[in-house]
Amino acid sequence: MSNERKVLVYGASGYTGKIIAESLAQRNIPFYMSGRNEQRLADAIKVVEARHGAPIDAEIAVASNTSDELRPWFEKVDVVINVSGPFMQLGWPIVETALECNCHYLDTTGEQDWSLAIKEKYGKAFEEKGLLLNPANSYMWAAGAIAAEVVLETEGVDSLDLVYQIDHGLPSEASTKSFLRMVCNETSQYYLELNELKPWPIDQKYMVNVPHRGRQLSALPWGGANEPIWYMDDPRVRNCSVLVAMGEHIIENVMQAIGAFMEQAAHLPQEEREAFTNAMGDQMDTGEPPKDTLDVQRSVIVCRGQGQQVTTEFVMNLSAPYSWTGEVSAEAAERLLNGQLKQAGYQSAATAFGHRELIEKFHKLGYCNLPE
Repeated sequence: MSNERKVLVYGASGYTGKIIAESLAQRNIPFYMSGRNEQRLADAIKVVEARHGAPIDAEIAVASNTSDELRPWFEKVDVVINVSGPFMQLGWPIVETALECNCHYLDTTGEQDWSLAIKEKYGKAFEEKGLLLNPANSYMWAAGAIAAEVVLETEGVDSLDLVYQIDHGLPSEASTKSFLRMVCNETSQYYLELNELKPWPIDQKYMVNVPHRGRQLSALPWGGANEPIWYMDDPRVRNCSVLVAMGEHIIENVMQAIGAFMEQAAHLPQEEREAFTNAMGDQMDTGEPPKDTLDVQRSVIVCRGQGQQVTTEFVMNLSAPYSWTGEVSAEAAERLLNGQLKQAGYQSAATAFGHRELIEKFHKLGYCNLPE
């Protein structure tokens, strides 16, 4: 690995940014810790170094999310990891400047409408430059794409049904705001049915079954997920839907928040609706949660596949969602720096780097099981 600083994490002072920084440090990848507040970035480095148990090779890069301030830093690097959300509100200058400066772009969004928007606007341009455009390079929704690719190995499968199940979920402040913005927007959470995106109802929860639990669990579309967007133009897939069982303690709070939105803000213009959901996120925020662990934040992703003459299923154990987000972000950066990109343009981690290769790596790290 070169000692040149070729990776920049934007929004690095937040909860997920610090976890990504730790994963980069564990791989001995030099990087920039970037964001708008120098003191917060300096404090974040101290947290990362305490977790890492040693100094980290990171340099602070102060910049607001404007092209003029981002450009001098992006011109120095090859990989930009954007962790600053809500992405539809804040992300445009970051992805645009990454393309302008010939940088691979990764982010940790959970916002389906953001992923669809940048796919349509920039997917071809990134592909023509041989660059990766990789939104949702995080537990939600890269993990489901990896599981889906295992299921799609079975010839004849053309329909995917995914359930994420998480014990003791700990959404961060940014994740909460992003999610509320999506679920309170009728055009922000879709499933794929017969090659057409169709909207989920915004005020309905669902009961799901997971193989290892004896009772049904409450679930939500959680913004629609990114798997329907990755597979909407894939000739292998006709149908794709995703639900998330985050835990009753969160599902009920979210349903109450959606009810408040429907009563107080559904009639407002879009900008005011999003200001309302941001304010709800502030009210629900209880401060930065502790770093998640494999023993407490246990999780599985269940992907069921169906075709005319075949059914199959892959249950992937993948615990500590935020910690794994750090790992998949750092793994992607490392593979990009090493020239291991398999497909450029708008891609999931699974298709950009190979789902089997990623499963093997994360199995060695103790995060997931191998397919049978």
